[in-house]
Amino acid sequence: MLPYNPGGHAAYQDTFVSQFLKFYPDSFALPKSTWDYIVQFWYLDLSQTDSIMRECYSVFGPEPRLPSCMLRSYLLALKLKVTSITVWCRMLRETPLYAILSGFPFGDTPGVGTFYDFFSRVWKDGSDNLSPKNRFPKMKPPRGKERR
Repeated sequence: MLPYNPGGHAAYQDTFVSQFLKFYPDSFALPKSTWDYIVQFWYLDLSQTDSIMRECYSVFGPEPRLPSCMLRSYLLALKLKVTSITVWCRMLRETPLYAILSGFPFGDTPGVGTFYDFFSRVWKDGSDNLSPKNRFPKMKPPRGKERR
């Protein structure tokens, strides 16, 4: 199925408020640095990502995660200086705030493979561009005299 986001950014904000109040009823207990992240991602409208990346998805198969939520989640990981996708997925599963800020319901967060599938769709290239194609042979060191 193709990703479909009927409400756009307003739907993200509505879901965020309802989930945030559910997990953090005393929101003033959060530190100021956390509120800085919340405010930044509250105003970050990535709803156009869904329509731009629509052609990267197939009409067959299960409904995918929204590209805007996947991108928002990855941007949040980079903002928090988490470079490992495995560590980030664990943090999403353990911390409700990170899942809610990403746009996922807590308890239903994407796994490592989902992020790598998303990256391959964003990259849109046949090669992974991680290592050069041509490998040069290693030179063998000269052998010394053999002892008898």
